[in-house]
Amino acid sequence: MEMDMNAMKEEIGGAFVVAWLVVGMGWGSLGAAVVMAGVWMAFSGAHVLPVITWMHMMTGDLSDAEGNWMPNGMRLLAQIVGALLAILMMTEMGAIESTWDQVQPGFDAPDAWGAITMVAAGAIFWTIHTRADSAWVSGFAVMALAGMMGMTYDVMAGEVVAATVSTTGAGEMASSIASSGHEIAAIAQAWIVDGLLCGLGALVAVKVDEMV
Repeated sequence: MEMDMNAMKEEIGGAFVVAWLVVGMGWGSLGAAVVMAGVWMAFSGAHVLPVITWMHMMTGDLSDAEGNWMPNGMRLLAQIVGALLAILMMTEMGAIESTWDQVQPGFDAPDAWGAITMVAAGAIFWTIHTRADSAWVSGFAVMALAGMMGMTYDVMAGEVVAATVSTTGAGEMASSIASSGHEIAAIAQAWIVDGLLCGLGALVAVKVDEMV
C-alpha cells in the first residue's frame, strides 16, 4: 500500500488545530462548531475526527483491506500524532495542568437503547455531512452528534466519557499516550465501539438512500 503523504499531513494539521483550540472552549460549544468548520475548510479532504474516519471505513468497501481499512487506519494514526503534538506543546507551555486533565477514566459499553441512539446519530450526521456543500453545516452537525451521544450516556448510563472519546478520540488517545498509557484500554474500547456504532449508522444512511 502506497501511503498518501498529503492526506497524512492534512490529518495531522487538522487534529493539531482541533486539539489546540477546542480543549480551551469545551466540546459541543458554538466556538467548537466554528473551529471545526474552519478546520474542514483549511484542511480540505481531511477527516480530522476519528468518528468521521470510522464512518468512511464503514461506508467503503468492507472487503477491501488495502483500499479501505489500511488508508483509513493510517488517517486515525495521523490524527493521534497531530493531537499529541498539540497536547505536548500545551502541557509544556502550561496551557493545561495535565495531559490527562480532560479525560475521565473508565468505559461503560452502551446498553441497547444507547447503541441504537448512537447508530441513529451516525446516520443523521452522515446524511448531513455528505449532502451539505458547506463546512459550516458539517461543523454544527458534528456538535449535534456529540450532543446526542452525550445525552445518551448521561441519561441512560450516567457516563459521558464515551461521547467525548467518540468525537475527540484523537485527543483522548494522544492524552493517554502522553500520560504513559493511563486508561488507554478504556479509551481504545470507546474509540472502537463508538466509532463502529456511528459508522454503522452512516452505513444505514447510505443503504436507505440507495433504496429510496
